[in-house]
Amino acid sequence: MNTAAVHPKRKAPHAGGGALRRHAYETLKGMILSANFHPGERLSELRLSEMIGVSRTPLREALMLLEAEGLVIGKSNSGYSVLHFDPRSIRDLLIAREGLDGYSAEIACRMATEDDFEQLRRVMADIEELARRDQAEPVEIARKLELGLKVHEVIAAATKNTVIQDMTRRLYEQLQAALWLEVLWLTSSWTDAIVQHRAIVDAVLARDVPRAIEAAREHVRDSLRNMARIEELYEGRRRLFEPLAPRSDHQA
Repeated sequence: MNTAAVHPKRKAPHAGGGALRRHAYETLKGMILSANFHPGERLSELRLSEMIGVSRTPLREALMLLEAEGLVIGKSNSGYSVLHFDPRSIRDLLIAREGLDGYSAEIACRMATEDDFEQLRRVMADIEELARRDQAEPVEIARKLELGLKVHEVIAAATKNTVIQDMTRRLYEQLQAALWLEVLWLTSSWTDAIVQHRAIVDAVLARDVPRAIEAAREHVRDSLRNMARIEELYEGRRRLFEPLAPRSDHQA
């Protein structure tokens, strides 16, 4: 584990319950997504608590949030460990997403109200403003992912179909870790995503069904291509760290 690059010194404890949990969550999430831990590595709560500068309680709360996002896996007898990237499962989810996003765009073209259109314009304006700032800070990276997901959330809401909205939410929750890796590891993915989101939004605003479906599906196909590249990067890191991986769940 290479923690020196992220945390050259131990941090003094922060004040405030919510602030403590948020600090632990954001710091640990950044470390996981930046590959400061090897795949499958068991996480020592004591070591992390000292490293991040928080007590065990907010650290455990942060780990629970990260487990809900699929970045860590909790086991009752051995604590938490870092996720293993599962390319096949992610590909299956993206294939399902391609169909769902295309259908959502089609229905949104027909059902969206002017309020929905205004929300889409606002989200797209926020995306383009963020692109102009072009910063690589963790908060900015998180904002990129948040806004990218927001586009699809607004389109799903514009369908006025609660089943589609629920399916979209659950699918994107399962894909969140993969989407993080896409934004962090592939520098061109955000630039491409801006163009693709603009194409989707413009088509929906024009109520152009064929163009909206194709734009939505092409956006997901691009993610599938990106995942193939991420799989290669991840496999290289996995091989690099494999000798360091614990031999069993009972190893200290």
